Amino acid sequence: MTRIATLLLPVLLILSCKADTSGLETLAVPDLVALHAENSDFVLCDANSPKTRGRFGVIPGALLLSSYRDYVAAVELPSDKARKLVFYCHSEWCSAAADAARKAIAAGHRDVVVLSAGVKGWIEAGEPVDKPS
Repeated sequence: MTRIATLLLPVLLILSCKADTSGLETLAVPDLVALHAENSDFVLCDANSPKTRGRFGVIPGALLLSSYRDYVAAVELPSDKARKLVFYCHSEWCSAAADAARKAIAAGHRDVVVLSAGVKGWIEAGEPVDKPS
């Protein structure tokens, strides 16, 4: 029994870890709702895969990145590097938004935040999603 527990412990630790957002500014669902209500000038960036978008939907108005890891910042993100970018992925357990946000920062974008709850938290808060066609 001890041998099985020893083998499973690293797997369980990996599966129970939230995404690493250290060094990134994060916001909660109510903060994003407030940004929408204030008509703030920001770009919401969906870092999910097409499969995840099909399953959970997309937060209305989001820019769909081609890939959280391999998107071309100079082509897919706004040219105004001071414009606020809000990245999200599936949930707090997913690292795609944090990875995509770090890529934007590396490309020179200065106002970058992550919706840590992701689309799943958005839905759980009762907010609407669009289903991609």
